[in-house]
Amino acid sequence: MLRFIREIILLVVHFAYSALLTVGICVGVTLHTYGLQYRYTPEFAGKLHSYINFGLVVGALYCLIILCYLLTRRSLETRGDEPWNNTDNLG
Repeated sequence: MLRFIREIILLVVHFAYSALLTVGICVGVTLHTYGLQYRYTPEFAGKLHSYINFGLVVGALYCLIILCYLLTRRSLETRGDEPWNNTDNLG
């Protein structure tokens, strides 16, 4: 149970980190390209909304990849049996 809670917390942290990093990079490139005064314009507010949506999608895809990895790793761990990568099983 503790392992499950730890993995959920790590997924949430990874989601937040990847979403914020994506939005931050997009905003940084936009402000570097158009200048710092561009942040007060309505066009920037529209772009920021798009960047936030893009960051959420990137964060969700990143967490999906991590979740698939964790489930694959867990399915390969067998309890009580020999490990799947036992050298006797290799041809």
